[in-house]
Amino acid sequence: MQRILAILSLLLVGLIGISLTTDVRAGDKKKDSGGIPKVERGPEHKVLESWTGVFDATVKVYFPDPTKPSASKGVMTRTMILGGNFLQESYQGEFFGAPFSGMGVIGFNNVKKKFTTTWFDSTSTSMMLMEGTYDEKTKTLTMVGDDYEPNTKKKMKARDVLKITGADTQTFEMFRLPDGETKEFKIMEIAYTRKKVKQ
Repeated sequence: MQRILAILSLLLVGLIGISLTTDVRAGDKKKDSGGIPKVERGPEHKVLESWTGVFDATVKVYFPDPTKPSASKGVMTRTMILGGNFLQESYQGEFFGAPFSGMGVIGFNNVKKKFTTTWFDSTSTSMMLMEGTYDEKTKTLTMVGDDYEPNTKKKMKARDVLKITGADTQTFEMFRLPDGETKEFKIMEIAYTRKKVKQ
């Protein structure tokens, strides 16, 4: 009789174990599906992806004298990062005859429904943060934010415009409006041409 009770006890323990294992596995499946939210990428991310590549850059700086812009050359490299969530920019060139390098990240915030950018380079310890919209009809990304004049530290309204002018060409313009003034001025213009990939 004791042997029969022992066998029944083992069977009962086994059934409980199988039941618990099934519940845990079911819980794991629920956790997998309801844990980390799925990243939602839309047509805006496809737009960003279309800007990837290596571009020759021809730069004109209209500051401090807009009548005598300084010219320089550089190379902009753009790649999608973090699983396609963001477009990373990496620039190498010159600025007033000195070596210059900069990096930026462009994304589309699905919550705010806004494009966002950040930029930082070798001429400053600050990071530029901007947000804006993309006009599909004109293929123009317009970003706005705040900037500071490097010498006087005076605050300025910033507006940057990237216009897609062709399959392999783009223009980028930077405009600034100092506090207390009513007319913005252009401080920089860049013409981008995508480098052809060698076959």
